[in-house]
Amino acid sequence: MKLVAILLAVACLLCVAPAFAQGPFTDVPTDHWAYDAINTLQKDGILIGYPDGTFAGKHTITRYEFAVAIARILPLIPNASPNSPKVGVSQQELDETLKDYVKKSDLPDVSSLATKADVDALRKLVDEFKDELAQMGVDIDTLKKQVAALDCRVTALEAEVRRVKITGDANVMAYADNLRSGVVPAHDMDQRIIQTNATLGRTIGVVEDFDLNIVGRVSDKTTANTTIDYGNYLNYIGFVDDYVGGTRPTSTPGKTPQPLIGNYGGSLNNGFFPYYLYINTALGKGDLVVGRFPLQFTPYTLKMIDVDSYTSILKTDDGNYPVDGAKLAMAFSGVDVTLFAVKNDSNQYLKNGLTGQPSNAIGTFSDLGGNAVGGLNAAIDQTAGLRLGYGAPFDIKIGATFYQAWSSEATLFDQARVFGADLTVPFFKDYSFVGSWTESEALGVNGVANITNSNAAWDAKLTGSWGKLGAGVGYKDIGPNFAAAGSWDKIGSWTNPVDVKGPYANVSYPILPSVKLIVDGEYMSVIDNQAHPQTFTPAGQGLLKDDKIAKAEGGVQWGFSKNNNIDLGYQWVAYNPNNPATNGTETYLTIGWGHQLSPNTGFKIGYQYINWNGGSDSIVYGDNYRAGIGVVQFGVTF
Repeated sequence: MKLVAILLAVACLLCVAPAFAQGPFTDVPTDHWAYDAINTLQKDGILIGYPDGTFAGKHTITRYEFAVAIARILPLIPNASPNSPKVGVSQQELDETLKDYVKKSDLPDVSSLATKADVDALRKLVDEFKDELAQMGVDIDTLKKQVAALDCRVTALEAEVRRVKITGDANVMAYADNLRSGVVPAHDMDQRIIQTNATLGRTIGVVEDFDLNIVGRVSDKTTANTTIDYGNYLNYIGFVDDYVGGTRPTSTPGKTPQPLIGNYGGSLNNGFFPYYLYINTALGKGDLVVGRFPLQFTPYTLKMIDVDSYTSILKTDDGNYPVDGAKLAMAFSGVDVTLFAVKNDSNQYLKNGLTGQPSNAIGTFSDLGGNAVGGLNAAIDQTAGLRLGYGAPFDIKIGATFYQAWSSEATLFDQARVFGADLTVPFFKDYSFVGSWTESEALGVNGVANITNSNAAWDAKLTGSWGKLGAGVGYKDIGPNFAAAGSWDKIGSWTNPVDVKGPYANVSYPILPSVKLIVDGEYMSVIDNQAHPQTFTPAGQGLLKDDKIAKAEGGVQWGFSKNNNIDLGYQWVAYNPNNPATNGTETYLTIGWGHQLSPNTGFKIGYQYINWNGGSDSIVYGDNYRAGIGVVQFGVTF
């Protein structure tokens, strides 16, 4: 059956493959993508080639030559037998037949078998070339029966493979930091505290994360899904959806002064945790999901913050919140409707619920002073809402989101709601407009007025491509009290900036086939006089109205070989850059090397040089510091 798939691939190659040198034929090289297939077919006598020893990939074969190739493969098709499944049999009969030749031990090797698509293609070839095959003495009726039996068997095999699918990811990471000079403590891009004045080799900490993903097909309409996590990575990042209110470690306790704040005290214990565990069942034109499942909508409404920008862990990087509850998705006349009701406090790694603004050692920003959605002080217990999506004519996409959140403690503001709209309009083939508007409200109790002022965020962007050049330009306005549970921007170490407005732009261009250049920048203005303890604070006032924040960053991605790539990045952020007496700048220079050992195994090594220069004024980060953080990640997928 493997040869069926191989023949179909080579059949296409016959008409399009360029001529090379060396290989099973003198014009097919050993590094050609079809070398193994052609070599196998040559050894089996299916492809003979030409008298001069060439495959002649550019040569357009005749219909008769193609029919000869098909005829050579026909003896490899299993003959229909009493034990072969027949077309139209019941599921019970099929299962009875299947037990004789489908074993669990076969599952790892099924990728080498022909697929249903291969058999369908073979059937079309037989129909197309039946006259030529008949001229060669092939019994067409018998051949069709053999192909039908093969089709039924492949369908049964594919159905069995789909019953249970097991995949996994294993990652081991090592972190190390050092304070090179200046005030203590320093901060990295993710707000880690760096206060160890030592070499990198003295602060190494190892963190592990292993995920086992299992998808079980309960029936044609129902699947069970789970992701079981083992390790101490979730413990290391503190809480999956929020920065810890205080310091976070870059190595194991005892090696550095800072403890881990959270459920585990000062330890980095390994443990099992069901990160996802849910059932998905089809219901008419929609589906129902129940359990602990992933949930996100748009960056300004609901999207989890990635609190560890130095490593790549899919489940904590993709923006999905793991939530406990139910979600119903339906389609009505072109409108997609998603309803959900979930709890946010059942997950021990979601102690702070949905994050509006990340908390850190420096402070928070809204009038309420909290970091949960809506700017609430208390953690979020429950959330319920809906999402609407509509595909309008001309590929226009319109969306609307609403949800309400309840905190776990009774305070003056113990509820919040978020609602927003988004629009995507493509035009002139290579251009598009993307815009969104979102508001967050804190709901007061006992006669306390709701906070509905300065709480909106809107963002509009035009994107386009001119040949290889891709570019975008936009404008954003984010009020000081805006605090949705999203992840929309990062300026230096400031995640989800608020009380800012201004233009931004980005450009990407492949300098060479293996080298890509990416540049982007922002130029923000402060909207009002609210103090920002995140930034420098001259005279204790923070940034004032109309003060500026400039951000520029660039990166080069170089894939210098098939399995190796180098990334080089630089980010510069200046607070109030037009006033030399009170400005402050932070810069990050990053270099990384990635190597792929095999299709499913690789590692990355990176180092980031950190610099803060605050001048001589009173600033949160001190006058200046220089620090660094190094990370190594080794990953395997299976």
